[in-house]
Amino acid sequence: MAAAALLGVLQGIVEWLPVSSEGVVAGVYAFIFDASFEESVGFALWLHVGTIPSVLLVFRRDILTLVRDAAGWRRGPSSSLRFLLVATIVSGVVGLPLILTLSSISAVAGTAAAGVIGAFMLVTGYVQLARRAHGERGRCELTLMDGVLVGVAQGLSVIPGLSRSGLTVSMLLSRRVEHERALSMSFLLSVPASLAASIFIAVDSGVAIGAQEVVSAFTAFVVGMLTIKGLMAIAARMNFGWLVIAVGAVMIAGSLIAWRL
Repeated sequence: MAAAALLGVLQGIVEWLPVSSEGVVAGVYAFIFDASFEESVGFALWLHVGTIPSVLLVFRRDILTLVRDAAGWRRGPSSSLRFLLVATIVSGVVGLPLILTLSSISAVAGTAAAGVIGAFMLVTGYVQLARRAHGERGRCELTLMDGVLVGVAQGLSVIPGLSRSGLTVSMLLSRRVEHERALSMSFLLSVPASLAASIFIAVDSGVAIGAQEVVSAFTAFVVGMLTIKGLMAIAARMNFGWLVIAVGAVMIAGSLIAWRL
């Protein structure tokens, strides 16, 4: 059970960081249990069941607002609701074929993609710093194009080695969305996508839900509640141009290390 708790702690921390939670958790799972690539990634995707409730509780007010918007659909959906719907649909279209071919996606492919995307993030971060300007667009200014681009980014993140939060937040920041709004929308967007991926993996891969899985998910929930609040607090005080550059550097370094191994 100690190993299960460790995996839950990892998920609760790395889910909100600009690194691939699937890659980290799957790597540790494979090392501890000597499991196959497909089994390890399947377990890592399942652990999102633990961090989803963390998002629901922390952003309960935002979610209630979205529910009210959905109830008043005839008056027209809000910018945030429209963004989330479009991004979720697009991420499903992009991500589902990748999940269906998960067994043929190698870790090398994921790390190579992470390196390329990391290079683009370095450019994005540099542009943000050169402008010396913060994002000015809030929740009421999200467009359909924002939803499409962020949806593509989230869909690609099912590939081990690619960070869902890193890709989606960086995409929103490149679209000049406010820092805190970029984080909150990224976390809210993770709920339907992560839930769908977890259910699909549990059904398709036959993940046995036993004591180990329950302990891991519950630990991820508790740790996720603590770490997501901390990240949001830090977000209000930092320059996100440097964050995007840090994400890119981490992705490039990780891909190079994995390639040499």
